[in-house]
Amino acid sequence: MIALIRKELLLLCRDPHGLLLLFVMPAIFVLIMTFALQNQYAMNKEVTLDFLLFSEDDSGLSRAFERELATMAPLQRLPTQSDWEEMQALAQADKVKFLVRVKPGFDQLLVDREPAVEILFSPGTSPVFASVGQARVTELLNRLYLRYRLATMPGVQSSLEAQSSDLVQTRSLYDDSGAMPSSVQQNVPAWLLFAMFFIAIPLSTTLINERQQGTLLRLQSMGIGPVKLLAGKVIPFFIVNLLQVAVLFLIGLYMIPLLGGDQLTLGENPEGLILVAVAVSLAAVSYALLVAQIASTIEQATIVSGVLNIIMAALGGVMVPRFLMPDAMREIGSYSPMSWGLDGFFDILLRNGTVVDVLPEVGALLGFAALMLSLAIWCYRRAAPERG
Repeated sequence: MIALIRKELLLLCRDPHGLLLLFVMPAIFVLIMTFALQNQYAMNKEVTLDFLLFSEDDSGLSRAFERELATMAPLQRLPTQSDWEEMQALAQADKVKFLVRVKPGFDQLLVDREPAVEILFSPGTSPVFASVGQARVTELLNRLYLRYRLATMPGVQSSLEAQSSDLVQTRSLYDDSGAMPSSVQQNVPAWLLFAMFFIAIPLSTTLINERQQGTLLRLQSMGIGPVKLLAGKVIPFFIVNLLQVAVLFLIGLYMIPLLGGDQLTLGENPEGLILVAVAVSLAAVSYALLVAQIASTIEQATIVSGVLNIIMAALGGVMVPRFLMPDAMREIGSYSPMSWGLDGFFDILLRNGTVVDVLPEVGALLGFAALMLSLAIWCYRRAAPERG
């Protein structure tokens, strides 16, 4: 068994392309996606939404609207001397997130509860940012309307000046410190899973090469059975998968913060992460063994494993978070082993779960691993007489 494991490790070390696929590719994905999506998750950071304002009214309320809108976080009014057509051209080019036009007769329109302001969003503004900008403008218009209506009532105006932070207390269930999950919490486990299942390519490459070169026949003639032979492949690649886990988590803990991103936090029960990582590694290696048994050439193995990995990743929430999917897609994605692994990692990283909380996902992954390994052994035994 030691000789079989040593053989596999030597073959893997002599395959630089396989090592790049297993370690460099996921590291690049994690870095790119973490920083690309950082603002989408930056709930605890100052995210500014740049806008331009064009006023066609010069009343007291319209001036108050201009003044106060510029101070409402996360909005940021940019100074400009452009006319309305030039502002629209800037917005069309995504130089700002949106435009605000104050209509003539602002006071009367506001009192009559008619549209007093027009908002134009830039083509590249996400629906999330658009809803934030619209909500802040609407909030200010309602405050000005109430202030106008109740200006003569003593003591009411001061209460209307309260900010939302004064009236509502917010807290995330992420943890008790008030911190919020960040982009790195999503992308490190997601792309780690994607990379772990790509172990199918180097594993199937070595197995198919041995089959074509007659190495498997020589090992068979030495009395090495299928279980021991396949175990000699499971163990070294299982170790490689755990090294992938260590490398990507270290990147999240130390490298991303050095580059200006958020630091990965491991939750209160990191031993749960180890359990999930072990289960995912066994599932990935067992799946890789089955692919290697089904494919007859290296090209077939590369195409089959690559396509299946992308499909499992897309359905499992690696490429697109599952909460953004429609119900039917979420239901289909719940059968992806990458979905089980991602939920297991999230139980610890985002929900501060315990080892008990990850047991359902771990059980599903181990069941998948047992099924894949059984099918791989059956395929190997069935093909053994043909090779003989």
